[in-house]
Amino acid sequence: MAAVRLKNVLLLFLFPVLFACGSVEGNSTHPWTRDLPENPEDGSHLDFYKSGAGPFYEGWYNKVSDPETGESFFFIYTVVNPGPNMPEPKMAFIYCGRQKTLQTVYQEFPVEDYSAAPGYRDVRIGPDSRATAPRFAGTAMEGNKSCSWDFDVDNVVPWHETMGWMTGHTDRKTNWTVGTMRGDASGYVEFEGKRFTMKNARAYCDHNWGTVFPEQWVWLQAASFDNHDTAIALSGGLVQFAGKPLEAMMIGLLTPGKDMVTFRTQDLDDITWDASKGKWSISASRSTARLSVQASCEPRSMFHLLVPADQGMIPRAWEALEGFVDVLFETRGSAGDEWKEEFRGTSNLAGVEIGE
Repeated sequence: MAAVRLKNVLLLFLFPVLFACGSVEGNSTHPWTRDLPENPEDGSHLDFYKSGAGPFYEGWYNKVSDPETGESFFFIYTVVNPGPNMPEPKMAFIYCGRQKTLQTVYQEFPVEDYSAAPGYRDVRIGPDSRATAPRFAGTAMEGNKSCSWDFDVDNVVPWHETMGWMTGHTDRKTNWTVGTMRGDASGYVEFEGKRFTMKNARAYCDHNWGTVFPEQWVWLQAASFDNHDTAIALSGGLVQFAGKPLEAMMIGLLTPGKDMVTFRTQDLDDITWDASKGKWSISASRSTARLSVQASCEPRSMFHLLVPADQGMIPRAWEALEGFVDVLFETRGSAGDEWKEEFRGTSNLAGVEIGE
């Protein structure tokens, strides 16, 4: 579950930066495709909450990591309380960050400048920021800081039904889906006047929505293993269910054969985790499969990010884009048999987060 941040500024002197990626409709040399893959999980869920008077948030988190240069960036498209009966604060915002410098750029927009399609990923904020499965682009300005980006994403592999049998239920306060477990991103990001061009960098996108953020949570993602087809994503924490706190977690491992292996607490898999700032340890098992995920990063390499709350945006998330992760997946034919290693891999471009 990835985080979120603030402020509008004068645009005129930054006109070339603002329009570097063109409008949300694209231009004659690089138009946006109209053929977008259907994925209701990854589309807007506002219609399920619009009639309510309670709070609501929905955000799409994109991450790009380039093994060639070691550069990693995040790009977040988010809305808070867009419905007519929903409480203040009402806002949409674009938020981006560069791992190497821990710099961020945030820009806030009126909720009227936000729109998102219900059946597939197509999010638009302001005149120049748009995110779909095959492409995402945008601009953000905060004071004298600026960022613009434009990436095409090929070979997108989604994690369909991320939440398992709970997919499609509309009564949960916290929801999560992974629209891009892995993809190949080619394009550029211009951050604080410095341009980074990438070819087939590792792309990831997830999406969370609901009425409250978890009380505590962990999140991890990696798509830069030695085997290019492998990727992992997990998210979990302390959530409210039927008025009571409940520990929940979902883990997806995209194996080299492109099979998706899942572990979920709602499927009665046994999942335990221990996390602190800079260290994560997750174990998951059932009778014939088990998974170990060990991750770490330098605490000083972490962003301190804001997340939605009833009183507004507050800093609760610690996140790094270049953590180290070691993944071991084993299976056996039946209880009592010896475990067989199916996958073992490491990555030093893992996204890791803890919320508190």
